[in-house]
Amino acid sequence: MENIAYFYQNMINLIKSFLNANWKVNLLLLLSTFLIYLFYFHHIFFNINSLLSSITGDSLKNYYTYAYHIKNDGGLLHFEGMNFPFGEHVVYTDCQPLLTFILRPLYFSHNYLIGIMHFLIFSSFIVTPLIIYKILQHLNIDSFSSFFISIAISLLSPQFAKINAGHHSLAYGYVVPISILLILNFIAKGSFVNGCLLFFYNALLFFLHPYFGISASVFCFISLFSYHLIDFSRLRILKQFAITFAVSIVPVVVFKLFMLFTDQHKNRTIEPYGSDALIENTASILAPDFGPFQTLMEAIFPNKALHFEGHSYLGFFTIILSLVLMVVSPFIYKKLKLKKELTALLISSFVLLLISFGLHNSLLTFFSLKFSSLTQFRATCRFAWVFYHVLPLFVVVVLYHSLKPLYESRRFLFFSRAVALIFFSLNFIEANSFLTKDSWAFWKFSNFFREEFLSAEERGNISKIKSINPQAIIPLPIAMVGSEIYDRIGGDNSMLPGIVYSYHCRIPLVSSWLSRTSISETEEVIQLLNPSKRNKLALKGLDTRDFLVIKTKDSLLPDESRIAHRSQMFFTNDTLSLGKIYVRELLSRKPEGKSITLHESIKTDTNNLVHIPWENKRPFLEANFDNYEYIYTLDSNRVAPGNYVVSFHFHYVEKTYKSLACNLLITKRRGEEFAWEYYLPMAVLSGFYPGFGVFEYKIKLEPWNEYQFVIKGGLNKTYHISNFMLRPEAINIICLSSRGDTILNNYPQ
Repeated sequence: MENIAYFYQNMINLIKSFLNANWKVNLLLLLSTFLIYLFYFHHIFFNINSLLSSITGDSLKNYYTYAYHIKNDGGLLHFEGMNFPFGEHVVYTDCQPLLTFILRPLYFSHNYLIGIMHFLIFSSFIVTPLIIYKILQHLNIDSFSSFFISIAISLLSPQFAKINAGHHSLAYGYVVPISILLILNFIAKGSFVNGCLLFFYNALLFFLHPYFGISASVFCFISLFSYHLIDFSRLRILKQFAITFAVSIVPVVVFKLFMLFTDQHKNRTIEPYGSDALIENTASILAPDFGPFQTLMEAIFPNKALHFEGHSYLGFFTIILSLVLMVVSPFIYKKLKLKKELTALLISSFVLLLISFGLHNSLLTFFSLKFSSLTQFRATCRFAWVFYHVLPLFVVVVLYHSLKPLYESRRFLFFSRAVALIFFSLNFIEANSFLTKDSWAFWKFSNFFREEFLSAEERGNISKIKSINPQAIIPLPIAMVGSEIYDRIGGDNSMLPGIVYSYHCRIPLVSSWLSRTSISETEEVIQLLNPSKRNKLALKGLDTRDFLVIKTKDSLLPDESRIAHRSQMFFTNDTLSLGKIYVRELLSRKPEGKSITLHESIKTDTNNLVHIPWENKRPFLEANFDNYEYIYTLDSNRVAPGNYVVSFHFHYVEKTYKSLACNLLITKRRGEEFAWEYYLPMAVLSGFYPGFGVFEYKIKLEPWNEYQFVIKGGLNKTYHISNFMLRPEAINIICLSSRGDTILNNYPQ
C-alpha cells in the first residue's frame, strides 16, 4: 500500500510540474486534440490531398472557385471561371481570397491546393484549444481545469459542420477564439501593438469571408464600447471611444471602400434569399441534432429553426452550468465576481445572438427601413458562433471565482477539476455523435482537381477539348443560381462535369453558382442561350471561337433544347455527351421547323395552338401570390396529345427573389381522378424585358385529360401576366400585332 501511495504521489507531482511548464502544457494539449481528431478522421488525414468532402452544390462550387482562381485566373481580383463572359469579383465567390492571394504565385503548391486547404481547416480545430486555454489562463483559471475545458468547448464548435457543408471559408474554428483573445489583451494592456493587431485581424478577416469580418468587427466594437461604459472614466472616454472606432469600425469602412473601388459588377441583388430562413432561435441553440441528449432537449425545445445552418447548439453541460449560475446567483450575489472585460464580451455576444435570431430585420421591417449593406448578410445564424464561445467562458469564470472564496483551497481545486473533467467527458460523448454525423455521405469522392485521379476517358476528353480551344463551356441543363432571383432547376448534374473540364482546360463556364452576381449580368448569361431574344449585351464579350457543350441525360428547358439540337456531339457515354456549337449557330435567330403566323388578337386552337394575349380577368389583371389564379382550362382532346411548350409574359415590379416566389401549377383531371401534374417555379424565366420576363417550359399532354393552368405563391406580392401561349414543341409561332410588333415564340423582337 505504501508503494502504491508513493507511486500515486509521484505521479501527481509529475503532472503538477508538467502543468507548471507552459510550453509542455501547450504541447500536451496540441497532441491530445490532434489524437482526438486523428481518431475520427484518420482516413481523411492520410488522404488529405486525395479526397473531397462532397461534390454537390456549395461544396463543389467552393472547391472549384478556390482552385480555379489560384491556378487559372489572370487577375488577382477577377474570377473568370463562372458567369461567362462577365466573371465575378473574387470576394463574392467564397474562394478565400486571403488564401488564394498567397498561393497564386507559389506554383509548386498548385498540385496540392485541396490538401493545403483541408490541412488548414482541420488544423484550425486542433489549434483552437490552445487559444481557449490561453484565454482561460488570462482569466486566472487553474491549468488543469483550463486544459480540459478548452478541449470541451472546441469539440462542439458549430463551425465544424461547415466542413461537410462545403462552406470552407467559414470552417476555420479558431477565428472567434482569436478575436476574444485579442480583445482581452487589448483591454488588459491597451498598447499600440495590440491595437494594431486587433485592427489588422478584423480587416483581414473580410478577405477570408465577409461574415467573419463583419462579425469580428461588430463583436469588437460592442465589447470595447461596453467595457468603457462599465469602467467609465470621464477623462479618458473620448480617447477610448476614438480608439474603439479605429480598431473595429475603420476595418469595415476600409473593406467597403475597397469593394467600392474594385467591384465593377453593378446592379447586384439588394435582397438575397435566406434572411427569413437562415436564422437561429432559442430551440436551435438548446436542442441538438445529434447525441444522447437529442430526444430530451427536442422534447423540451421542439421548434428549432428549419435550416441546418441555424443550429448552433451550445452543449448540454454548458446549458447545465448556465442554469446553475442562474440558480445560485441570488444566494451569492454579494460574492459574485464579474470581470468587467468578460461581462463586456458577454453583452456583445448576446447582441450578436439577437442579430442571429433576425431581430434587426424585424425591427427594420417594423420601421419600414431598408439598408442594403445589412440585408446582404442573409445567413445571420452565423453570428451565433460568438455566443457559443463566450457563454461557457463567462459561466465557468464567474462560477470559478465566485465559489473559490467559499471553500478551502485544496477542496475547491478538487471540485473545479472534477467539474472540468465532467465538462470534457459530456462534450466528448456528444462530440462522438457530432463528429460522425452523416459520415456515410461525405469524404467518399476522389480529388478530381488532380488529373491523375481522372479516368482515361476524361483525360482523353481534356485533350480533345484543348484541341478545339472553345471560348467557354455551356453545361446543359445550365446551372444558374446567379442573383438568386432566377434559379434554373436541373443543373446539379451538369455542374460536376462542367467544373471538371473547366478547371483542367482553363475554360470558363456559361453558368453560375454564385449567390450575389449582378442581376443584369445573370439575365444576359441566360439570354445568351436563347436564339429568340434580340439585343443581347453579353455578345460584346464573345469572340469567334466555338463553344463546348456538355449535355447530361436530364430534361432540358426549351432554350436549352435549342442549343442541344444545334450542337455537334463528338463524345457520348451513359451519363453525358460532349459537343461543340459554332458561335454563328449559337447566335442565329432563324427558326427551326414549321412556322405559323397569326395575329395577336386572335385566340385559336387550330393547328393545336392556344394564344391568349389578354383577358379582362386575373391574372391578366393585377393578382396576388396568395391566391389561386386560373389562367386557362384546356378541355380534354381540345388539342392533339404530345409534347408542348407553355409560355407567357410574367410582369413583376421589383427584381428580388420575392417577386418570383410563386409557381405555375398544371393540374390534370380525368373523370374523378385529379392530380398536380406539374409544379414549376417562376424563377426559370428565359427572356427579360422592361417590366417582365418570359416563362417557358416543356410539358406533355395526354389524351382524354382536362388541364388547368394556375398560378399560386406564398407571399403578399402582386403580379400580372400577358400573352399566354400553348404550342406544339415542333412549331414556331410568329405573332404580328396591330402596332407592327413581332413576337417569336413569345419573345418580342
